[in-house]
Amino acid sequence: MDVVTQSLLKEFSESQKLNQMRQSEQFEAFINYIVVSDIYAEEFDFGTVSTGQGEFGLDGIAIIMNDVLVDDEEQVDDLINHSPVLQIQFMFIQTKSSSSFDAGEMSKFFQAVIDFFKPEVTFQQNDRIRELQKIKNRIYDAAAKFTRGLPKLSLHYATTGTWTEDKNLCAIRDGFLAQADALHIFNSSTFHPLDAGKIQKLYFQTKNAFRASINFPQNLPLPEIPNVREAYIGLLPISEYAKVITDDEGSVRRRLFFDNIRDFQGDTPVNLSIASTLKSEKSIEFPLRNNGITIVTRKLQRVGSLFTLEDFQIVNGCQTSHVIAANMTPSSPITLLPIKIVATEDEEVTRQVIIASNQQNRVDEETFWALDPIHKAIEIYFDSKTGDQRLYYERRPGQFNTVPGIEKVRIVTKDSLLKNYASMFIEQPNQVGRYYKDLIPLIGKEIFSSNHEVHSYYTAAYSAYRLEFMFRNRRIEPLWKPFRFQLVMAARLIIEQSMKLDPTKKRSQTYCDVIDAVMADPDKAQKLFELGSEAISEAIPSLKDQGAAKDRRTAKMKDMKDTLRSIIIAKYSASPWNSLPVRPGSDQAKCPIDGGLSLK
Repeated sequence: MDVVTQSLLKEFSESQKLNQMRQSEQFEAFINYIVVSDIYAEEFDFGTVSTGQGEFGLDGIAIIMNDVLVDDEEQVDDLINHSPVLQIQFMFIQTKSSSSFDAGEMSKFFQAVIDFFKPEVTFQQNDRIRELQKIKNRIYDAAAKFTRGLPKLSLHYATTGTWTEDKNLCAIRDGFLAQADALHIFNSSTFHPLDAGKIQKLYFQTKNAFRASINFPQNLPLPEIPNVREAYIGLLPISEYAKVITDDEGSVRRRLFFDNIRDFQGDTPVNLSIASTLKSEKSIEFPLRNNGITIVTRKLQRVGSLFTLEDFQIVNGCQTSHVIAANMTPSSPITLLPIKIVATEDEEVTRQVIIASNQQNRVDEETFWALDPIHKAIEIYFDSKTGDQRLYYERRPGQFNTVPGIEKVRIVTKDSLLKNYASMFIEQPNQVGRYYKDLIPLIGKEIFSSNHEVHSYYTAAYSAYRLEFMFRNRRIEPLWKPFRFQLVMAARLIIEQSMKLDPTKKRSQTYCDVIDAVMADPDKAQKLFELGSEAISEAIPSLKDQGAAKDRRTAKMKDMKDTLRSIIIAKYSASPWNSLPVRPGSDQAKCPIDGGLSLK
C-alpha cells in the first residue's frame, strides 16, 4: 500500500474508532465508506454495507431504495407499502490491498455478482449475503413499481495499484457487463475500477466541500439583502451548468440535491416536456418555459464572469437538472437556463429560500421538518459539551467535512437523532428499525417540538454514541447491533426504575444528567448495556439458543418492546438504589452507579 493511501487509511480508522480491527478489515471498511458516500449524502453506518466473514467474492453490498439505504426485509416491505414508485440502486464492492488488478480476483467478483441475482444461487455465501438476496427478491417481486426505470447496478473493485485499461482486464469487464445486460433486470450496469488515485480522490471528497467554477456572464446582482453576502440572477449556458451537476463519468452528483426536498421523479409528463423542449428546434425558448435553478452557497468567489462556488446545494431544480444531464445534445451549449445564486451562511435565510423555492410545487408540510428552528438550539447545546462528551450535530450534510480533527463517530445526523430519540424517549425502537419516516407525524409534537428542552436530545445521541463505541471496541458483541435501539431504550428504563426518576420529567436536565453521568464512564455504560441485553434475552428466550444476529425481525416486533419494558419495570423497580437521593450536582446524581453496576 502506498504511503498516501496508508496515511488516509490511518486517519479514517482513528476517526471511526477502528483501531481494534486488522488492517485488512480497516481497508474494507474504508473502501465501503468512501464508495457509498459518493452516492449517498447522509452519514451512515458502514457496518450495514459490509458482508462480513465467510463471503465469496463480495466485501460490500449497498442497496439504496428511494434514497434510503436498506438492510432488512421489513424495511423494504414498509418502503414498498408506502411508495407508489420504486427507484433502486445495487452497489457491489470488492476490496484488495494488493498493488495490482488481478484477472482471477476480478472474475471471481463478477461471478459472485451474477450469482447474487440468480433464482437459484450456485455459491455458498454467509448469512448476511443470503439475507441481502432475500431483500433483492422482495424488491423484484414489486417490479410493477419500477415505472421510472429498472434498478441500476454498479460494481466497484478497489486495489492500491493503477488501472491502465489493460486489454485482458477490459475484455473480462466487457464480458461481464454484456452478461449483466442480458439478464434484462437492470436499467444500466457499470464497472468502476478504483486504483490508488481514485481511492484518494473519493476520500478527500468525503472531507472537503464540493467546489465548482462556472462562466456566468449574463448575470444581474441583486440589491443588498440582510444576512445575504451577495446574490445574482441571470441566464447560464446549459453546458456550464452541466459541469456543476455531473461528475467525470457524466453521472449526476446526487449529493448536491440533498436539500431539494424531492428526488428526481423520472419520466413524468412535466419532465418529458422539459426533455422534448431541450431536444427540439424551440430549445431557444427554454428560459421562457422553465422556472429555473436556485443554488444556495456558503462560499462564493467572483472574478469577472467566473463564479466559483464552494459548499453549495441546489435547493430547487432537481427535475430540470436530471433532465438536462440525460438529454444534452450538440446544440445544448447555446441553450440558456434561468438561474439564481444566493451566497449566505445564515441558516434561517437558507431555510426560507428552500421553503419559498418549493412552494410552487405540491409538497406536504411535514417534508420540511428538518428545517425547524429547534435544530439550531440542539446544535448550540451540543456545542456546550467538552472533552469526551463532545458531539457534533450535523444540521446539513457535510457540515463538518472541512473541520479538521473531528472524529466521524461523534457526528450526529438529523435522521440518526430522530431514530435514537424516538427509541429512547418515545419508546418506539421497533418502528425506527423499520420505515422510520412513519414517525414524521410525531414531529413538532412528541419529537422536535419547539416546546421541548433540548437536554434529552443530547442524552439520546450520547447514549447511542457510547453504545457504538462499545460495538467498535468489541466490548459488546456485534451480534447485538440489530437491537441497538432496544438497548438505548432499556438503558434509560433501567436507570429510571432503579433511581426512581420521575418519568413525567424525562426531558428535564436533572433526569438527563443522571443518564449522561453513567454514559460518561465506559465501564458503567458497558455494564448497563449488558443488563439491557440480558433483559432483551428474557423478552426473547429464543435468542439464548440461536443468537441475536439470526433474529433481526424480532427487533421490530411491538409486543417484544412491550415485554421488554415490563421485564425491566418488574426487575429494577425494587432495586436497592431506590433509597439513594438524587440531587442535581450531588456525587450520587453524577455517579449513581457504583463500581461494577451490581444490580440484583
